[in-house]
Amino acid sequence: AGARRRARPRAAAMAESGLTEEQQREFTEAFNDLDKNHTGFLSPFELQVLMRSLGHPLTDEDMRQITAENDRAVTLADFLNIMAKREQDIALQEKLKDAFLVFDRDRSGFINVGTREDRYRSEFYTQMTSLGPAPFTEKEFDEFMSEYMGEEPVLSRGGQGSAAEDGEVDYMELIKMMLKK
Repeated sequence: AGARRRARPRAAAMAESGLTEEQQREFTEAFNDLDKNHTGFLSPFELQVLMRSLGHPLTDEDMRQITAENDRAVTLADFLNIMAKREQDIALQEKLKDAFLVFDRDRSGFINVGTREDRYRSEFYTQMTSLGPAPFTEKEFDEFMSEYMGEEPVLSRGGQGSAAEDGEVDYMELIKMMLKK
């Protein structure tokens, strides 16, 4: 089986990683440019510099997780896996944003999920609890929204009320929470 794995076409291996050939080439070049000593490793600091230069800044939590998983040094394979995950997250974020835009008719960045008292008037609530092969129950919808509601108010509201009060949700913040899971 090992020989068969090695014999696989490169394109298939790249498709599995989630990166296009062009992305893999670009990220490999960027990694090698920063690996001045040709050790095949980047330090956490070098990784932070590289990620920032590629438009993917790392949080402190990202760095803790990466260094814990990679013994404080990152190989090219590790880096390509990190970038594949980042690119997949970006693609998923865009798909979710497009889905939420359907409910953001005025393009304000907010969707109405309703309050407990008037949720039945919310198009989002109605769609989430009635469409698809496995629509949410009322309880599942409440659980889905509870984490967001628990972290209100968000900065984008400018201190103006909360989603629990007016049923308006900043869906980009909601997407960020969804992707953290």
